[in-house]
Amino acid sequence: MLEEARYQKLIKRIKDLTRKYGISEDISYSLQEKDNIYQCVIRYQKNERWNQLWSSTGLKVEKGNLRNAKKTAEEIANLFKQTVRENNIERKKQNIDIIDFQSIVELNTTNYNTNKTTKADWDFYKYMEFWLYKVIKKSVDLDTFNGYERNVTRRMKDYFIMDEHKKAVKEITADDLEDFYDYLRDNNLKNSTIDHYNDNISSAFKYLLRKKVVRYNPTDLIEPITVEVVEVNTYNKKEISELFEILKGDPIELATYIDAYYGLRRSEIIGLREQVFDFENDNFIINHVAIQNDGKNNKEKVYFKDKTKSKKGYRSFPLFPGIKRMILKKLERIEECKKIFGNSYNHKYDGYIFVHDNGDIIQPNYFTKRFDKIIKRNGLKKITPHGLRHSIATLLHLEGVDIRDLQDWLGHQNISSTNRYTRSDYKKQVATANVVAKIFGDFNIDMESKKTKRFIVKKKNIHTPHMNIPSNLGGL
Repeated sequence: MLEEARYQKLIKRIKDLTRKYGISEDISYSLQEKDNIYQCVIRYQKNERWNQLWSSTGLKVEKGNLRNAKKTAEEIANLFKQTVRENNIERKKQNIDIIDFQSIVELNTTNYNTNKTTKADWDFYKYMEFWLYKVIKKSVDLDTFNGYERNVTRRMKDYFIMDEHKKAVKEITADDLEDFYDYLRDNNLKNSTIDHYNDNISSAFKYLLRKKVVRYNPTDLIEPITVEVVEVNTYNKKEISELFEILKGDPIELATYIDAYYGLRRSEIIGLREQVFDFENDNFIINHVAIQNDGKNNKEKVYFKDKTKSKKGYRSFPLFPGIKRMILKKLERIEECKKIFGNSYNHKYDGYIFVHDNGDIIQPNYFTKRFDKIIKRNGLKKITPHGLRHSIATLLHLEGVDIRDLQDWLGHQNISSTNRYTRSDYKKQVATANVVAKIFGDFNIDMESKKTKRFIVKKKNIHTPHMNIPSNLGGL
């Protein structure tokens, strides 16, 4: 007998299948052993092709369990068949409306003049290129556009330039798009990625609808794509402390500390400049970000903008004493490196905190890749820089920080702009900062802290040739 949790999970899997594909009720099943567990393996037809679904019986491969495992496998198979039958009936009811609608419009166009050509007559992929470069590029940020460009010019192009898939815009149906999404799934793309493709195509058709070129949007006839829930690994206080110990002297040490303490986004960390730090009053602001530029034929791998991910991204933070010391040390190092490297130093990124010894900006991808390399090399639990953002959120939540204060700390746009201006203030950020200090054992932030002299880089006479970099300059 299936446990309730296993039963509900299996029902969901089967329903997800039947919502996306045409599944035949003609199935067979067998009992297999995998990882020392009896598994029910169901063979079924998806769009007239045979596939397999593995479902655990929850019973170990050991004496006395075979008989019960066979009964559970039979129960799983019957449940599969029954659910497929019920969902196929519902699917047929829905398809009647879709078929009738498509037969009415016949071709998706408002053009009844055969002597006149509109965008509805264009090749579908050619139109998607037009939409990409002539329509959407003007209205979105570069990093968003880069994502659109990857979708359109790679797999979408590979699929729709094939002769068997070539169609005019007016001929594209929901079935054509479903076939394309199946192609993406066959290439191991997740539903979360496929949903982005669907959004792009939907946006392209909405443009044509606004221009009164087509009569309907075929993406409206597609079942909503169920996006997978991605679990993000987090670290507890002890694991974060171990990570700090390993990172001592590493080029990404300071970036990781800021990530763990403040939960900043990668773009916000790399975008930090000296000018945002008030070392007298011990605070800083987020008002500038660095974006990895992975678009096609981009000369600059990083670009900057005075715009955060959302309005709520503009926020101020108290400066922890330990973080302050590390930043001041980094600024001293930058001044020393300018002298050591001389004319070969890259002054393009002067003012930025996160630069290499030669002045080159530390790219967001460098931070992520080096972080991943360190995690693997030291056998630590897998986590990403974004996972540290989740980690401090979890730790603060466990310490009882109000969820709205937590949203202010992380810069999430989950409450209205009015709410943001009326309730998010610096005193609340200080209160949250004191909880962070409690977690990591740092000094508390004092609202009435004594004024200290603003940091001035010490000018040192360094006569060392620029090729002989002192070993003590390792790390941030």
